[in-house]
Amino acid sequence: MKTTVIGVDCPMNLPEHFISCDWGTSNFRLRVVETHSLEVLAEHKTDRGIKAHYEKYQCQQEVSQFQFFAHYLKSQRQQLPEGHRQHRIVVAGMASSNIGLWELPYATLPFSQDGKQLVRKQVAKDDLDLLLISGVRSTNGIMRGEEVQAVGLEEPLRPYSEGILLLPGTHSKHITFANQEFRSFRTYMTGELFDIISKQSILSRSVEPASWSDDRAQAFQEGLELGFSGQLSASLFTIRANHIISKHNPKDSYYQLSGMLIGDELAYLKDKSETIILAAPDPVFSLYQQALKSIIEPQQLVLLGGKVLEKALLIGQKKILALHGN
Repeated sequence: MKTTVIGVDCPMNLPEHFISCDWGTSNFRLRVVETHSLEVLAEHKTDRGIKAHYEKYQCQQEVSQFQFFAHYLKSQRQQLPEGHRQHRIVVAGMASSNIGLWELPYATLPFSQDGKQLVRKQVAKDDLDLLLISGVRSTNGIMRGEEVQAVGLEEPLRPYSEGILLLPGTHSKHITFANQEFRSFRTYMTGELFDIISKQSILSRSVEPASWSDDRAQAFQEGLELGFSGQLSASLFTIRANHIISKHNPKDSYYQLSGMLIGDELAYLKDKSETIILAAPDPVFSLYQQALKSIIEPQQLVLLGGKVLEKALLIGQKKILALHGN
């Protein structure tokens, strides 16, 4: 027996299947989705994000930008089961940016949780049937991809009249909402800064990637406290100094650095009274959960794990597909 995802209607004019495309800055993913149940029938992933693919496009002059991106999309579609390669592809993420497949203008704030204000465009060209979804801009910020996840989280957000939705990542988004409407957002470059500092800065010699364990929790908490204090810039070099002077374990320092950056990102939430909702996959979810529990009252915090967020993108894409129709 098929099940319908709670809170997601399935109009009669929707196709039985669609291909979900999530083409971000750093990664590419296709999923064959059964529309009614949102069951994922097949999945294919690569590390060819928009940034890397655009750089390759710039190194040639033979074909247009659309053709270059479309060729890659079609080549990766071949990795899906043969009977599911011709479905409509619903595309979220950076593919609709100026360095992507087909540029769309940004939607503007506010936008409702049903997704009706998001810009969408059907492109039937070069043996592709695409439904592209735009990003959203504010007066001083932009996002592409997270808005689809936010729309897909309409159901778990519904009990709360107002709050802040946290979507950690390379460029973490904090999206404020009230009365079923997304009003504003902030972007934090936490993930990218961690990658740059841990791999390219002088601190790279003092940190070593390691899997999470209880032994790392204290180092992470120490980093959080420094981040919460607003002393990020003044504290960063202590990681190098402690390694040289006190012989600190680089694996502990790896999590101390993470704590500093996450603490700095979340520090302002100490003064907030509205509901804080965290949606993220592990291991990021566990780190942000520990950080938030340090500064947020339990009754103020709502935790949504990676499975909820994974489904949210598909729910959001399905909602946009339903709005567009056949």
